[in-house]
Amino acid sequence: MVSDPLFDVLRSYAILKSPKLIQRPSVSFKSAHNFLLDHVLLNPHFQEFPPSGQYQLSFWKWAVDWLEGLMTEEDELDERIYSHHVDLLQSTPSYVRINNVWFAMPQPSYLTYLWPTTRVMERPVYPGYASATLLESRTTIEAGTTGLRTWSASLVLAQYILTHPELIVARRVLELGCGVGFLGLIAASVQLEGRDPENASLWLTDVNERVLQRCETNLSLTCNDSSHHSNVRVQLLDWSDAVDPSRRPSVSGLFNEASPDVILGADLVYGPSIIPLLVGVLNMALRPRGEQHNPVAYIALTVRNPSTIADFIQQAGESLAIEEVAALPVVQNLFTQSTELGQDASQEVKIIIIKRRAD
Repeated sequence: MVSDPLFDVLRSYAILKSPKLIQRPSVSFKSAHNFLLDHVLLNPHFQEFPPSGQYQLSFWKWAVDWLEGLMTEEDELDERIYSHHVDLLQSTPSYVRINNVWFAMPQPSYLTYLWPTTRVMERPVYPGYASATLLESRTTIEAGTTGLRTWSASLVLAQYILTHPELIVARRVLELGCGVGFLGLIAASVQLEGRDPENASLWLTDVNERVLQRCETNLSLTCNDSSHHSNVRVQLLDWSDAVDPSRRPSVSGLFNEASPDVILGADLVYGPSIIPLLVGVLNMALRPRGEQHNPVAYIALTVRNPSTIADFIQQAGESLAIEEVAALPVVQNLFTQSTELGQDASQEVKIIIIKRRAD
């Protein structure tokens, strides 16, 4: 696919990339102006699922400054761009007072992630690209959880799945720690595009009920392929139940019903205390449920603390077979091509395959 230099501007707007980090392509005023008007401001998708007003205010200030810098005496800025910017200026953001200083609190916002596709889309956000749209938190922690936003390991694992769609096409898939549903949206899209979609299933699990409610909301957005998937389940799952004999039967019952061929998980190892619980739940999820049933897990791990990752691999390796199949710097993910806030650009995400040991 030939890259449009202006596409990166649209992608940046869709994922709420800070305008100060957006590169201004070397294009004419007319090209930039018409693109911003037609593909961003008047884009039906962004009108229905817009970035937060706070983000739009900063983006359109950047865009107007850019366009004004390109203008000649013959050029004229469309009144709709100015009017939209003025309307945003007159909107009142939410403020919170901290130590007698007022701060604008980041509002939850729609984010739209784009990736290249050869499929003919009915209403594409941009020609030649598929999309997944989610309502996400714009803070690291909201309501006591980090699960209300998408993290870089999910982006890298989703890219791996898009590169290897045969892993989940016509398969029964279960995700551990689904969060707001980004990886599930990608999996749903891949399953629907592949062969025998009626044989595919998708179970998305998490321990936080509020997170699961947000996940269900995102799955049902009409712009997402997942809203057309006939076999998607969202289920509460507490990993600690897998290591408690009195509660283990409920976990076993969930896995028996889902009977997953593939287990997915991203950014699951965020501290040493979670490792025994995750190993316990993986041992249960990977148990064969039939003669020809050999489940496999694909787990993406952001290497924030190498010793924690090593500890997980060591503990999991005592009962399971582990193989590292990929490692990708977070800045190379195709959805954002950037890091999380405060994340080192050299930080990697490892993808490992986990299976039951052969007898």
